[in-house]
Amino acid sequence: MVAGRYRLDERIGNGPMGEVWRGYDTRADWTVAVKLLRPGAATREVLQRHAEAVARVIHPNVAMVLDVGDEDGTPYLVMEYLGGESLGEELGSRGPLPIAEACDLVGQAAAGLDAAHRAGVVHGQVDPDTFRRAGSGVLKVVGFGLAGLAAPGTRYTAPEQAAGRPAEPASDLYALGCVCYELLTGRPAFEDAPGDAAEEGRPEPAPPSRHRPEVPAELDRLVLSLLAADPASRPSGGEPVRRALAAIARPRPQTAPSSVTGAPPPPSAPAPSHATGASPHGPRPPAPGPGATAPGAFQQPPPRGGDTAVYDAVPGEGRDSGSNRRLFLQLGAAVAVIAAVTVAFVVWGGSEDTPTAAPTPTPAATVETLPAIPTPEPTTSPSSTPKVVIPSGEPTALRETAQPKATLTSGVVPPGGWSAWLWAFDNALTAQRAVGDVNPRVADDARKKLRKAAKSFERGRDDAGRDQIRKVMAELRQAQARGEVPSSGPLPDFMGDWRL
Repeated sequence: MVAGRYRLDERIGNGPMGEVWRGYDTRADWTVAVKLLRPGAATREVLQRHAEAVARVIHPNVAMVLDVGDEDGTPYLVMEYLGGESLGEELGSRGPLPIAEACDLVGQAAAGLDAAHRAGVVHGQVDPDTFRRAGSGVLKVVGFGLAGLAAPGTRYTAPEQAAGRPAEPASDLYALGCVCYELLTGRPAFEDAPGDAAEEGRPEPAPPSRHRPEVPAELDRLVLSLLAADPASRPSGGEPVRRALAAIARPRPQTAPSSVTGAPPPPSAPAPSHATGASPHGPRPPAPGPGATAPGAFQQPPPRGGDTAVYDAVPGEGRDSGSNRRLFLQLGAAVAVIAAVTVAFVVWGGSEDTPTAAPTPTPAATVETLPAIPTPEPTTSPSSTPKVVIPSGEPTALRETAQPKATLTSGVVPPGGWSAWLWAFDNALTAQRAVGDVNPRVADDARKKLRKAAKSFERGRDDAGRDQIRKVMAELRQAQARGEVPSSGPLPDFMGDWRL
């Protein structure tokens, strides 16, 4: 037992900084991950500052920190437990991944790192085991290193780190490039850790297409830019990396040139719009150039339940114009048959001397009435920290994580403040909208109301802000009952994790 609360059940990781155990929180009744640091690796004050910094990063692609403490001189961190495999484990069991899947996973990893960097948190120890899947399939960043503590160099260590400089966001992107290289080729970009020589001393790796010819030229350039020895030559952040991967894996369909026989060219693709699931972040990067593999070479798998939005939906993708024509033809035929039968009955009825029977009334269509989703009522608590609802009694068996994870009672401010919490809520809405399985009107309306709630909190009207958030939650759950909001994904996950 750790801190008289966390039972250590199975060691699931071991590294130079400490061990990671699958544990069980006997008070909150859920499975957690407990990281035990080596004695002397960090003081309680350093660990506390680190945990507070990581706790500010609320993002679907970042594992949540739940607790921090010290047990007989051994610092520990309690984190969200992820039951899926790490990228290192997947790579070991499957070998190189399909290109579209690799772009999907690295895009999610880049989104998580970007959220951490925006919150002022640098990982500093990125490798394939840094990214692990949740039970829903979503990839999350785990194992943030402690700032100011030197870690042994690996083949994922950026040259500036090896030279003694502190880790920075560009260092995490360098390591992400090494991970992407391995997912594509099945081999490391560099066999050994960088030495103490100058940054230019490490040879430039061969492009991934040298080992896997189907890798497009754009992906070659992106990976090599991530692996640049000079940090200034790498991408400016994780979000540009995510967008570039989206454009590479799902390029815009292009109009084929007219044939020499005079056949008309195929119709061009419709212009993207938010209504068809286009990117809410702005226009797409340019389509692949002449050196890229032809569009259609990659088949993007359908979104999994719970996936964070990584790719912008391509307008009209998956729609068959032939199927639409068949639908209209069938509809027209049905209308014609109904009209013919009606005319026949009228003519037949008029030719008879006896009065015709009154037509049988057609029963009205039954509309299923959806039950209203009750709005959770706030509870009063004098605590100044988020109150976790704890079931009574000792657990008798190991069970999965309970939902919701936390209930924010009246007067309680979530970790990082309401602005950070509302930003995370808005990000979950944006991510779900980009996946394309939520009604865009519902998502946009909820985002507008969240912005109004943010203004209420800025003006010190906390009660009004809470009421606005409750209404948004209730409306989203009613939309979920109508099928306009999915039951799994970043938005349902966020709504399940937090209750007011």
